[in-house]
Order: sequence, then C-alpha cells, then structure tokens
Amino acid sequence: MTSKYDLETIELPAKWKASTLFTLGLILVFIGAVLGIFMKGQGSGESAEFKHLIHSYLANFMFIMTIALGALFFILIQFVSRAGWSTSIRRIAELLMWTIPFLAVLFVPILVAVWSGRSVPYEWNAPEQVHSSVVKAKIDIGYLTKEWFTIRSVLYFGLWTAMAWFFYGHSRKQDESGDVEHSLARQKWAGPCIMIFALSVSFAAFDWVMSIDADWYSTIFGVYVFAAGMMAFFATMILISMALQNAGKVRAFISVEHFHDMGKFMFGFIMFWSYIAFSQLLLYWYGNIPEETYWFAVRLKDGWQYLAYALIPLHFAIPFLGTISRHVRRHRLGLTFWAAWAIVVHWLDMTFLVMPNAGPANFIALVGHFIGGAGMFAIFLSLFLVRAAKAPLVPMKDPRLPEALTYANPLL
Repeated sequence: MTSKYDLETIELPAKWKASTLFTLGLILVFIGAVLGIFMKGQGSGESAEFKHLIHSYLANFMFIMTIALGALFFILIQFVSRAGWSTSIRRIAELLMWTIPFLAVLFVPILVAVWSGRSVPYEWNAPEQVHSSVVKAKIDIGYLTKEWFTIRSVLYFGLWTAMAWFFYGHSRKQDESGDVEHSLARQKWAGPCIMIFALSVSFAAFDWVMSIDADWYSTIFGVYVFAAGMMAFFATMILISMALQNAGKVRAFISVEHFHDMGKFMFGFIMFWSYIAFSQLLLYWYGNIPEETYWFAVRLKDGWQYLAYALIPLHFAIPFLGTISRHVRRHRLGLTFWAAWAIVVHWLDMTFLVMPNAGPANFIALVGHFIGGAGMFAIFLSLFLVRAAKAPLVPMKDPRLPEALTYANPLL
C-alpha cells in the first residue's frame, strides 16, 4: 500500500507550526480578557468583570471541548459499525480526539474558580447565597459541592482520556505492525465505550453548564450539547481536510465522496440539534411552570433575546437550506463556507447557554468574548498540530484502507 503513494503527502505541512498558533491563541485570549473588563454586570456580590470573564471562559471552553468529544464519538461509531469508508479520514478525527488530555488542563481555571468559594459561575458554590429549596436539597445530599464537582470532573476526563489513549494507541501500533488484531480490539471495546461516553457526556453537560442554573433541569440537555458538538466536529474535520489538501496533502486519500459524507453528517446534526432544541423549548412552553421557564426568561431579556431569536435562522433555517443540496456538499468552496458557518454558530450556541447568567449583554465585552473564543479555537488547533506532527495523517496499514480509497456514494 505505501509504495503506491508518496508518503510525504501524509505528513503535516512543514509551515504548520503548533507554537505559532498556540502563541496567537494566547494573545487573542489575553486581548479578549482585557476587553472583558468593560462588562457591566448586575449587582451580585461579585465583581462584574470577574463574573463576565469566568462565564466567557467556560463558554469558550465548552466550544472546543464539545468538538473534541465529537471526535471521540465519531471514532467509537466507526468501530461499532465496522466502517471502511472513513478509514482515510479517521486519523484526523483521532488527532482531534487526542486533544482531550490537554483540554483537561484548560479546565483547571474553572476548578480554581469553584475552589475559590465564589458564587460564579455556579451559585450553589456559595450555599449562604442560595434561596431555592431545590438547589439546597442538591447541596445537602452532596451532589452540588465543590468536592464532588471536582471528583466527577476528574472522572469524566479520566474516562475520556482512557478511551482516547486506547483507540489512538492501537491505531499507532497498527501503523507499525499492520496487525488486524488492533482493529479487532477496538471493535470489541467500542460498544461498551459508547455507553460510558453517553453517560459521562450527559453528566458533564449537567455539571458544567446546566448547574449554572441549578434550579432548572432538562433530561435532554446532554443530548442538546452532544448534537451541537457533533455538528461542530464534522465542520472542523471538513475545514482541516480542505486545508491539508490546499497544502498539497492527502489528496489521494480524501476524495469528494468523503467530503460529501462529512457534509451529510454535518447536515444531519444541524437537523438533530434543531429537533432537540425545539423539543426542549416546546415541553417547557407547554408546561408553563415558572420554576422551569425562568431559564428561557433569562435568555429572552437584557439584550440576549436577539441572540436567542437569531439562533433559529442561523443555526437551523439558513444552514439547513444551504447544505440540503447534494451539489453543495460536493462543492469544495460551498462546503468550506458552510463548515465555517457551523463553527461560528456553534460558538454562538455555547454563548447562549452560558453568557446570559453573567448579566446584560455588553457590546465591548462580547467583542472580547468573541476574540477569546477565536483564541481558544487557535489553542485547540495547536494541540491538534502537536500530535499531528508526530503521526502520519492516514493509517496506511489499516486493513480497511483499500475500501476507503475506492469508496463512492450512490448516484441516487
């Protein structure tokens, strides 16, 4: 297999430097933090600037964390289904997945904020300020405490890192030996890992985002976050694959058929996110119980209502119409545009989930929040490049690679 292809085309472009991108990311995050001090929040017993900054950091962290988790799920699904078509693009997903251990380090500032005893971003962290009997009950049973919050967070990252290490490790060993046993081992464990993934991602979404409003509870909130992350993951993989091909890499391995399928998955998760978001809204609107509708009420005032209403066309209607055509999904420029669109609206979605709890919308601070988000995304990509510089971009000795190289979508 290797003799038929120029191995230089499966190496990272020499000009792609992780250190440069990481430095750029740090600069952007710093600029975003400086602009964040202009936030004029509501009186809450906490510094308005700190309140904005920690919420902004959490939203931007979730923006990149969900993409990495999407990559992990994609890998699991490929081995459960024994898919061959995706073999030539799977290494890119593996490299995105392997950023998870590094992202655990980026979660440390959230833990520091929790252990500082402040009531932001989580009101339950200052029990003396809690008036809700529902939240007090969750504190009393020990669920919403800084100790158990930390233990669960460490457990989540431990499980995700173990899965990433196992699947990436076997993939790299197969690069050396070509032994089919490495594929069989991943097939064996992919099913149980999906169950672990589903539970851990749901509980992480509950703990990290939903507990900002600890009074409010949605059983499908974890599914909402998962759907958003999957859409953004496919968009990210499309953009990386396009960029690699523009740099003269992996052109013989990733065809229009693969881009078409990645576009189909992105379109599918645009629809799935919309279905979950509407279902969640409809249930609470129909019930019309104040304790349940206040989560939406917070996001429909103080300037945040414009973002809430904008998500309907930006996250659903426009990209739905834009990507429904087969011809768009097979057109390089068109697919690149909609993938970039999906990344931006995913950031808007994470902002919608977190930032209204920081207080009224403030234009300058939101500009800083956006710059900080761009910085976090740059850091995320730099972590991808760190690992990509040490591995071929295609698993050349995977026994299913020939299937991927001859894969074609049906015409109808």
